[in-house]
Amino acid sequence: MEENKIAIELADLPQKELAAIFKQGAVLRLPYLEGRLLKAEREIQLFKKKHKTSLAKLKSSGLPDNAGHEMHEDFIEWEYWDDVLTETKETIVQIKKLTTQL
Repeated sequence: MEENKIAIELADLPQKELAAIFKQGAVLRLPYLEGRLLKAEREIQLFKKKHKTSLAKLKSSGLPDNAGHEMHEDFIEWEYWDDVLTETKETIVQIKKLTTQL
C-alpha cells in the first residue's frame, strides 16, 4: 500500500523534474549494476569451468549420483548467480529504456 502512495506522489511531480531525478539516479546506479552483471558473469564462468557443464544441463539432468557436498553447495551458489545475472540484465535494460524515453 505504501508503494502506491509513493507512486502517486511521484506522479504529482512536474515531468521535467521527475525525468531529471530519474536520469541522475540512473547515472549513479548503472555503473553499480554493470559491475554486478560482470561479477555474476565471472562467477558463472568459474562454475562452468570447474564442473565442465552448464547450469541448464545440471538442472535438466540433475546432479550426478556421486556429487559431493561441495558440488551441492556450488549448485546453490551457481543458481544464485544465475538469478543475479538475469535480474540485473533485465534491470539494466529497463533503466536504459526508461532513460531514453524521458
